[in-house]
Amino acid sequence: MPEVLLALLQEGTTGDPTATGVFRFFAGLVLLLIIYIGAWGFTYWISRDE
Repeated sequence: MPEVLLALLQEGTTGDPTATGVFRFFAGLVLLLIIYIGAWGFTYWISRDE
């Protein structure tokens, strides 16, 4: 999984971002947020009392 995120976030130049680089940045950011929110939701789900 970390290799996929690194591949998404890699871009050749930082001075002149291309549309592909911006898309990869936001795709990586959304992927990280999904993983974080999913982990938080799972821990909430297993810790709640029924």
